[in-house]
Amino acid sequence: MIIFYMFLAISIICDDYFLPSLEVISERLGLSQDVAGATFMAAGSSAPELVTAFLGVFVTKGDIGVSTIVGSAVYNLLGICAACGLLTAVVGRLTCWPLFRDCLAYAISVAAVIAIISDNKVYWYEAASLLLVYGVYIVVLCFDIRISEYVLRKFSPCCTCVAKNAEERSEQQPLVGWQDDTSLRLHRRSRTDSGIFQDDSGYSHLSLSLHGLNEIPEEHKSVFKMPENDLKRILWVLSLPAILLLFLTIPDCRRRTWKKWYMMTFFMSAVWISAFTYVLVWMVTVVGETLSIPDTVMGLTLLAAGTSIPDTVASVIVAREGKADMAMSNIVGSNVFDMLCLGLPWFIKTAFVDTTSPVEVNSTGLVFTTASLLFSIVILFVTVHANGWRLNWKLGVVTLFFYILFATLSILYELGIIGNNPIRTCND
Repeated sequence: MIIFYMFLAISIICDDYFLPSLEVISERLGLSQDVAGATFMAAGSSAPELVTAFLGVFVTKGDIGVSTIVGSAVYNLLGICAACGLLTAVVGRLTCWPLFRDCLAYAISVAAVIAIISDNKVYWYEAASLLLVYGVYIVVLCFDIRISEYVLRKFSPCCTCVAKNAEERSEQQPLVGWQDDTSLRLHRRSRTDSGIFQDDSGYSHLSLSLHGLNEIPEEHKSVFKMPENDLKRILWVLSLPAILLLFLTIPDCRRRTWKKWYMMTFFMSAVWISAFTYVLVWMVTVVGETLSIPDTVMGLTLLAAGTSIPDTVASVIVAREGKADMAMSNIVGSNVFDMLCLGLPWFIKTAFVDTTSPVEVNSTGLVFTTASLLFSIVILFVTVHANGWRLNWKLGVVTLFFYILFATLSILYELGIIGNNPIRTCND
């Protein structure tokens, strides 16, 4: 019951506080939707994974942090993509460059993790290399527009998806209605198919897309307003204590009074998501111990989906409004951030807390699981390409099938049913 309530509380934070703060941040910084999805949305919604990783290194001293991140990585790639495809009526158009950029960065990160945990020991310089990979990824995002233009020029003759994307962009430009040549060039540099621009009303397209509104009301409806649907009313009554707690501790940046406090809303949302995830990890650990289920299996299944609830809710909401690039960049970008989630606690432990010994990673099955991530990256990219770069129900069905297949094989491998991986208890 507590696990269910934590899931409910995390979804409330994401819907009422986290996404509204993200839209204000994107509006102020003028971020394109794929960059916003790969940075702020990925970092905020991956706060549970970061907390779980710290708990695994410093508190439980086990595999639950690593296995949760690895399991949620596959869930992010295939499970959330399936949710976006199956729960979205709008067919979203995907852009080649953002998906290729994020998949390449993630493939490099996964390869680094495989090399690091292959000997079951993590040293400080190995953890630092993961932080370096993420730092390079952020630098690439800072110069994303220039790099994407270079890639489009170089690869459009030999890559059909890039060439098609360039043609669509050139066809859209005359329809924009901007008369100034400077504005046209600026619009071209920002990629019309994946940009967030200020309109006459002063609100970003992201702000409009998240709420599906043509006009933003001066005051948003109260979080204490009871829903009209019967099922939603029951959930609302059950979640009223959490709603009251969050209302008193997080400034609601949707209201004019607290609009300037959007960064506080963002950080407090991440803090509360992390706090609820702590309880979630605690309860799942108790459940696993009671049912004699290995913590690695729990991390690959229930924890993986639970800690990715913010990612799921955020991606489905923006995908429903046709912002497919932002949804996919959040899906893959949050996985790249998860590599930082692994590297940061490892680096702190080996460089500052206990400098004499490396961090022990016990599960040999994690090498197999992590290696499977490379396969899931290829599956995602090939499936999207075969589906004509559209985010629809067909893509959802295929990715859901592969996710179920991956989860089943991983659990069988961890339980020692297939492969040569004997189960070890905590006493071992």
